[in-house]
Amino acid sequence: MASTIIIPPTMRALVLESKPDGVSITLKTVPTPEVQLGSVVVKVLANHLYPGTVRKWTNKGDSDFVFTHPSPMIPGNYAVARVVVAGADATALSPGQLVIVEPFVRGRDNSDIQILWGAYDGHLPASKKLAANVWRDGLLAEYARTPLENTWAVNEAVLCGSPADGGFGYSIPELAFMPVSCVAYGGLRGINLKAGETIVVSPATGLFSMSAVAIATAIGAKVIAVSRNAERLKRLQEIFPKVKTVVPTGDSAKDTATIMAHGPVDAFVDVSPPEAKGSGHLKSCIDSLRQYGRISLLGGRGDPSIPLSYIMAVLKNLTIRGQYMYEREDVKGLIKLVESGAMPIGKAAGMPVVGQFSLERWAEGFEAAERDSVLADMVSLRPHGTD
Repeated sequence: MASTIIIPPTMRALVLESKPDGVSITLKTVPTPEVQLGSVVVKVLANHLYPGTVRKWTNKGDSDFVFTHPSPMIPGNYAVARVVVAGADATALSPGQLVIVEPFVRGRDNSDIQILWGAYDGHLPASKKLAANVWRDGLLAEYARTPLENTWAVNEAVLCGSPADGGFGYSIPELAFMPVSCVAYGGLRGINLKAGETIVVSPATGLFSMSAVAIATAIGAKVIAVSRNAERLKRLQEIFPKVKTVVPTGDSAKDTATIMAHGPVDAFVDVSPPEAKGSGHLKSCIDSLRQYGRISLLGGRGDPSIPLSYIMAVLKNLTIRGQYMYEREDVKGLIKLVESGAMPIGKAAGMPVVGQFSLERWAEGFEAAERDSVLADMVSLRPHGTD
């Protein structure tokens, strides 16, 4: 572990600027951020390039679900880093610590004001002010100033240590799977998923939904994975042999019966991306729920309604919970789950890091992130090189 890191006065960073004909992203030399109260400055070791966010940054996203952001800005919202200097009010973070950084920033005087730091400035004037005036610059840079509340120390010896010494042997880029997984953890905790219960996860072959499968399995739940991607389901089952899989046919009644054949279903988590708007799997998954079933809606679909009979929701005593991101306790719980060894990440969870790119090769990295998202593989940007 590094004990002393020299901070240069300038650094390289990707700068995003909005223009009338779209956006431009340029690699620039900019001043290195300085620490302030409520923050730390970190050396960014690896960014996770989530394809959905990459599409927003490049104006290729779904027009029905537009992420706005201040301009200019440094984008980037999931990273593994090392603390360089901590603000005077830091009580747990100190130089040299390995940390993960997650983007769900809340107003300190009003937690209802929320932004996805480095990606989305929220829909309220107060959230846009928070993003533009305080947290404009994200993590696609050599260094970053990060909020104390969003910077989490992890056990480097356990996570990255050699298996011969009792460690798990994860690479630095693989650790970026942890902050991404907080979204699914928050959704499952929001419906109070318990060991021994049966949960349907659909679509089950994307990054967030794959993490939902890994978390539910680690908790001790029985998982039924529903996806049209039969190849990916096969790969999923190789990693998690106890997971049951269903490839929907498009016949809702038939698909419901197939799901129910695996036993009474206690819960359903939907992690549909905007591109899944209109997909018919929602009805069959909801119809498969038993009495007192619970539904967690985590995705970004643009559908105006969900296919749920009012009277059936009443007769079955169904609970429907929309879940936007997660709570701080969810991040703590996710870290404990991974550090205990109960939940695998990265390659061990079926999501290997298939590409690592320097800042100079950011455009190649963005392209790879979109291409490899078909199999939920991970692509990493390495601001200080790829070791």
